Amino acid sequence: MTAFDEHVAARDRWAASPRGPLALVNAQRVDHEQPVWPVPGRWAPAPGGLTVTAEAGDGVVVDGDPVDGPVFVAGEESVVPSAIGFPDGRAGTVARGTLRVWDPASEAIARFARIARFDRSDGWVTSGRYTPGVPGGAADVLDAAGDPLEVAGHVETTLGGSAVRLVAVRSAAFRGTPRLQLIVQDATSALAEDDPGSTYSMGRFLYLDDPAASADVELDWNLLVLPPCAFSYQYACPIPPAENRIPVPITAGERHPLDVTGHVFH
Repeated sequence: MTAFDEHVAARDRWAASPRGPLALVNAQRVDHEQPVWPVPGRWAPAPGGLTVTAEAGDGVVVDGDPVDGPVFVAGEESVVPSAIGFPDGRAGTVARGTLRVWDPASEAIARFARIARFDRSDGWVTSGRYTPGVPGGAADVLDAAGDPLEVAGHVETTLGGSAVRLVAVRSAAFRGTPRLQLIVQDATSALAEDDPGSTYSMGRFLYLDDPAASADVELDWNLLVLPPCAFSYQYACPIPPAENRIPVPITAGERHPLDVTGHVFH
C-alpha cells in the first residue's frame, strides 16, 4: 500500500470513527440551564465548563463516576478535560460552553460509504515559497466559530498557469510536527454536486509541515481534504480568505462524502 493509499484509508476511517464528524449528533451551546438532545440531565454554564444535574438512574458518567446530583464538567480548554459517558454508548465533550454529543452508532455512520476523490496525479504536486508573517500581525481569517485564526504567513505558487499568494494559518501539530493550513476554494467549488468535477462548495483544506522560516515547500494538492462541515450540519464552516479563492479548478483531492446510495451527504 502506498502512502497515498494509506492516507485515503485513514480519512475514510476517520469520517466514521467514534469521534469523527459523522458521529457528532448534536453541538448545543449552553448559556442557561437546559436539556440537551439526545442525552439525559440538565446542563448549565459554569466557569471553565458546564454543570450537569442528573439522577443515578439516568446513566450519566463523568470522569468514571456515576452522576447523582450536580457535577462540574471541565471543558477542553481545561488542563484536564472531563470525559462524559451516556447510555447506549454515546459520549460527550465540552468546549467553550458547547456540549457535543457523539454517537458511534449514528444514522450518518450507517449511511456512509466513502469519500469521493479525484484520481491522484503527479501533475498536482507543485512547488511553492513560504514566507512567514510578522508575529502578532493582523488575523483576518476566522474559524468555524467566528474566532480569528493566527495567520502564520503566505505561500506563493502557480496553479493552472496563474500565480497565487495564499494565506497560511497555524494548525494543530500532527504526530508532533507543527503544521500550516491553507483554507481554499477553487473553480470546482461552484459546480453542481452531481457534476463529476465538483467539490464541496465551502472549500477544502491543505496541510503542510511548518518550516518555521522562509523556505521552499512542496504542495501536494492530491491531499486536499474536506472540512468537518462537509459531513455534518453540526459543524460550521470556516470562510476561506479572499486571497485563497483560487480562480482555476483544482481537480485533485477529496470531493464529497457519499452515502450507500452514491448520493452526496449534503
